[in-house]
Amino acid sequence: MGRERRTVTLGELCEFRGGVAFPLRYQGRPRGDFPFIKVSDLSRPGNELFISRAEHWVDAETASALRARPVPASSIIFAKVGEAIRQNRKRLTTRPTLLDNNLMAAVPREGVEPRFLYYLLCTLDFEEQIEGSALPYLKASVLEQIEVELPALQEQRRIAEVLGTIDERIELARQLNRTLEALASKLFQAWFVEFYPVVAKSEGRQPLGMSEEVAALFPDELVMTEGDPLPQGWRWGTLGDVARQVRERTRPGGLEGSTPYIGLEHMPQRSITLAHWGTAAQVQSQKSRFRKGHVLFGKLRPYFHKVGIAPVEGVCSTDILVVEPFEESFFSFVLGHLSSVEFVSFANAGSDGTRMPRTSWERMARYPIALPDEPCVAAFDRLTRPLFDKLLANIEEGRTLLQLRELLLPWLLTGEAPAPAEADAP
Repeated sequence: MGRERRTVTLGELCEFRGGVAFPLRYQGRPRGDFPFIKVSDLSRPGNELFISRAEHWVDAETASALRARPVPASSIIFAKVGEAIRQNRKRLTTRPTLLDNNLMAAVPREGVEPRFLYYLLCTLDFEEQIEGSALPYLKASVLEQIEVELPALQEQRRIAEVLGTIDERIELARQLNRTLEALASKLFQAWFVEFYPVVAKSEGRQPLGMSEEVAALFPDELVMTEGDPLPQGWRWGTLGDVARQVRERTRPGGLEGSTPYIGLEHMPQRSITLAHWGTAAQVQSQKSRFRKGHVLFGKLRPYFHKVGIAPVEGVCSTDILVVEPFEESFFSFVLGHLSSVEFVSFANAGSDGTRMPRTSWERMARYPIALPDEPCVAAFDRLTRPLFDKLLANIEEGRTLLQLRELLLPWLLTGEAPAPAEADAP
């Protein structure tokens, strides 16, 4: 049963504002009065719903010099130029924010619930409004004329609350995954790069937070070998001593259309959480097979730092290397190296090509590492594996909630399934 609604244009609900040019000399500042958002920020981990992170900041004086007017908090921003329009990503601002000239914002007018407007815009495919062929773009004057159905303000708020509750649960799972990633990375660096347990024992201290049983697995002395310190009894080796590339190619004709497909476009930068993928129905060339738990490494332009744990079984682009440890107990150890900044820098330094550099497993396998005894590595795996299992479980939960939200979204917005009033809530 529907409720009272009226037909309005988007121009009556919001003001569309474009961004401004952002000269290179002002970019890269880590602090300022305003975040300066570029299209790449829409896919930055942590910015999936709200814009909470930015690579560029400017002060009020610079904003004035650029004649840039901040859009207020609770504005909805999206790409307005280029292929990024087709991805239909919309994000909410949480503070006054500046945009570069490839972005546009929808600033809600008075009497419009911002979160309702966000969900309303999420139902609209802006690709249908694209103009230009060589360089696609959106025009504010075209968007303003789109007609939509608008419920009363109280109903807008109820819809925003229902959908917002689901989104906040999804966001909570994302935040937890970021924490799990940071914790596992910190532990790996402490144990196998900085040799913290060995240093602590050499100074007569019990390693912080480590049981006596695990601490006993570490030597209590560092020795100098090849000019670098190394825990006594360990040896220098390479990544190729503990891991290998999985080479299993397949052609589109041999795949079910529903087979998960991961391309570089699905992999976030500097995050091992791979929460998005497509299906084999969209692939047209040879691909690589992977299993759940394999480590995927983007070899094209490796400086983008695209490394993650395969959350499902499927196929991936041949620009992604599939890696697995020789021994299962080395999984966390291998993942720790592959996802580290140091390893990505090493892989990038040996890339071939200038415009589209690629690395190779042959190069990656030569990465020098300190090789501990197997019991030490196995203890690390027992400690961190539950973190990665939880990370994968959070991905699955997030996708389930997202499907629920996508199912509810059109029903609530059209009034076919009115949002429950507070008195109706259980």
